[in-house]
Amino acid sequence: MRIAVVPGDGIGKEVIPATLPALTLLNEALGLGLSYEVFDWGADRWLGTGVGLPPGALDELARDYGAVFLGALGDPRIPDMAHGRDILLGLRRGLDLYVNHRPIELKHGVIDLYRENTQGLYAGVGGSVGRHGAATVAIDECVYTRETVERFVRSCLTRLRAAGRRKVTLVHKSNAVPHTGRLWQQVFRHEAEAFPELEASEEYVDSFCYHLVRDPKPYEGVLAPNLFGDIISDIGAALMGGLGLASSASICPETGFALCEPVHGSAPDIAGKGTANPYAASMSLALLLDHAGHEDAGRLLRTCTADVARGEAATPDLGGTGTTRQFMAEVTALIERRLTTAGAAPRP
Repeated sequence: MRIAVVPGDGIGKEVIPATLPALTLLNEALGLGLSYEVFDWGADRWLGTGVGLPPGALDELARDYGAVFLGALGDPRIPDMAHGRDILLGLRRGLDLYVNHRPIELKHGVIDLYRENTQGLYAGVGGSVGRHGAATVAIDECVYTRETVERFVRSCLTRLRAAGRRKVTLVHKSNAVPHTGRLWQQVFRHEAEAFPELEASEEYVDSFCYHLVRDPKPYEGVLAPNLFGDIISDIGAALMGGLGLASSASICPETGFALCEPVHGSAPDIAGKGTANPYAASMSLALLLDHAGHEDAGRLLRTCTADVARGEAATPDLGGTGTTRQFMAEVTALIERRLTTAGAAPRP
């Protein structure tokens, strides 16, 4: 598999490069057959050329690559985030990455949150009318097709069953948003009949968020429309300890293509200081390895990252004194020690 690496903006240009030595070590030691190429898509290129995703980029990715490893997008010089929408939403829609997996790692275990990633309020349907440069009427339409909801729900239930999950919860708001809400309910109830191993339940999004904060232990798998999933994922990150810990993978099950990225933003206030937490980037890389069929490598990266995060080499937000690169250098060193112990030392 070839991987397109896009560091992006702000701290993305620090945390993504910091993880690449760990990828190289795992690839060489375990013979994973991976390679990567770095692309400069981001704010600097947009400001210089007005281009976010270059012409032909989606075709090139679909033809020559199996995954994108993406950093954060966002730059104060582009306050409307035009380049971020062009790149990130362009990748999600253009590559049909409709399943967004955002694991919530808590002390009692992991909640697998799945967010539909291409339609809903993020479908880009709407407009505004105004005068003198001010909007007087603004409309954003929540659009869902049955085909999209069906394939999303079916794919997520399949993934949850394969992972040995026992419970799945649909989050919606059909009492206030009846048309798309009831579509989600109808599809979920119908598709769940084919998965008797999973105990299926439903909750309104406001009630679900309340219960998630109060006691997350009852939840194992969660399915949500685009906007609700976006909000829930940030609540989940807060329960984990912060946005710097949250990873994600956007997937097209039909093609096998994946885009893996940390959930946090570009954090321009700390960019360039060398203290950005690479935990989420490393965990997103572990998701990429899982997706590529290298679960053992993903598991090793995940456990080593978590172990280092509890020590002195962790970044200051986690209570350590390490820099971004020191954190990942210690992760890479720990991987090498464990590989050597297991008899899989890096190849010369």
